[in-house]
Amino acid sequence: MPRPAAQLTDDEGTFLALLVRVQPATAYQLSKIYAESPVSNFGTSKGKIYPLIRRLKDRGFIKSRPVPGDARGSERLESSHRGREALRRWIKQVRPGHLLLEDPLRTMVQSFDMLTADERAAWIKQAREALEGKLQELEEYAAGVFVPYKEAVHDNAVSSVRTRLEWLDRLEASLFGGRASANRRGSPRQRSN
Repeated sequence: MPRPAAQLTDDEGTFLALLVRVQPATAYQLSKIYAESPVSNFGTSKGKIYPLIRRLKDRGFIKSRPVPGDARGSERLESSHRGREALRRWIKQVRPGHLLLEDPLRTMVQSFDMLTADERAAWIKQAREALEGKLQELEEYAAGVFVPYKEAVHDNAVSSVRTRLEWLDRLEASLFGGRASANRRGSPRQRSN
């Protein structure tokens, strides 16, 4: 079923919410904000941002004006009244897809039978190290960024990563039993199955 013309997708809502917070801004400035954020899953390539801006402009959600003296034809973007109203509707919606987010790690575990025990252990170690690195990145980012409701947003991101780390601990324990704690301590002991 097609969505109503005034209903935003999550990518559109996320983008428009950022624009409203920082407007006026160019597409490049918005892309840079996304690229620097450790919590953004939004693709910032020109192949995604510019068509999205074009769609939002065509629907009357974004207004633009040329940047004076810019030979590249850059535009300063701002949300229109209609865009802010669409954004308000998007913010108030809690959709089924918002409740249990897509998780490639969870999906990969469903195919663990394709890996040896050593490969599973290595995967868990790699995922744990990456998540621990993400926690550090979140702390560093939070120290230098100022956004509305920063504490609540930061708490959500950190809690999500910590929950995933706890899930890895449970996964490792279910797969390897008592050997799991030795792996977390960095034991070089090899596992086989």
